[in-house]
Amino acid sequence: MKKTLVAIAALAAFGAQAQSSVTIDGGLDAGYQAINYKGAKVSAIGGNGSSTSQINFRGTSDLGGGLKANFRVETDWNVVSNKANTGFINGTDQTTAAAATSAKIANANSGGGTFGNGELRVGLSSADMGSLDLGAVNFNTLTTTGVGQPYGTAIGGGFRGVLRSDSGTMAASAVRADNSIRYMTPTVAGLTGTLHKVQKVTKATAGTSAAPASTYSNAFDYSTAIGAYDYAGITELGLNYANGPVAASFSNQKTDNLGTDVIAAAASTKRTLNTLGANYTVGPVVAYALYQNFKTESATAAVSESTYQAFSAKYTTGNHVLMASVGTYTQDLSSTAALVGKKSKLSSVGYDYNLSKTTALYARMESIKDEAKAITAVPTLDVTADGKRTRTAIGLRTAF
Repeated sequence: MKKTLVAIAALAAFGAQAQSSVTIDGGLDAGYQAINYKGAKVSAIGGNGSSTSQINFRGTSDLGGGLKANFRVETDWNVVSNKANTGFINGTDQTTAAAATSAKIANANSGGGTFGNGELRVGLSSADMGSLDLGAVNFNTLTTTGVGQPYGTAIGGGFRGVLRSDSGTMAASAVRADNSIRYMTPTVAGLTGTLHKVQKVTKATAGTSAAPASTYSNAFDYSTAIGAYDYAGITELGLNYANGPVAASFSNQKTDNLGTDVIAAAASTKRTLNTLGANYTVGPVVAYALYQNFKTESATAAVSESTYQAFSAKYTTGNHVLMASVGTYTQDLSSTAALVGKKSKLSSVGYDYNLSKTTALYARMESIKDEAKAITAVPTLDVTADGKRTRTAIGLRTAF
């Protein structure tokens, strides 16, 4: 009887194991890059010219009755610097409540290249009920921008120049937020809806960080304990459609900072980002369109509003892929009167030569004439506030 029970237990364990799977996937991207940042020139071997270098651990467990448990642990690696992958945590300049002087406060989200620094989620899913994920979950706005142009977050699409993926400051626009919960509906006739929620957190004791120099996007988590930090609330509604040659996506993202210590009282308290992307495939050609509207409201300053629209195309023939894009960022409303009506214009081209299904040589060139001053100045470079930024990359990427 004892042997029988042991055998049954072994079979049960084997059966449970057989219903679970873990996969590893990712990619690496590196090459020569040259940047002319409004008069300051620099070139070196850089990463992520055409895609994000990362490794993903994904898992699925079949719970029966069509219900599954899922997880993803994403790590974005710096493939050209050992020191960027050592698990460090950056200090971020903050202004403390005790004094109007800058102090370094550890930012748990800013260690570039550390393990698990990308999307983190665990959840349940079924074909009938959709999926529910918790963790640091990607915004649907990231999906929308990918539907509306062929470059993703890499060079060519103006990401963090004239294109946002969340309602934070342009240069620090993030693709996800901590403390997230996302519900995704089942797909019906190619249509899927999403609801993404980040709970606003206000700590019990005020004054830890009254006016940090960071943004909505960048790590409000000065501690990992709930209640020890402030965090802006975010609500995002998304709608995605893919059926045949047509794909379209819309995202409405609202950020509420009212009552938190994340941003000084004089800064913006509410931000709204609407993004619409679409593409249409005809044989070897894909045509893309992207539109964004961004609005900020504050307690003391005038409403600020900007729009961005871009049109792109991709042509594939054999091993060759050609891409091109033009876009215009317009400062519609601003507390700086001289900027109202100003435009920043993007133009870009890209080329891939596919060596296989997983490996390609690539070239990218992006130019932004920044009359609307959309691009945030880089403090380590001696540059003017406007002018032109160009980025060029020639490299190799491989996926697994």
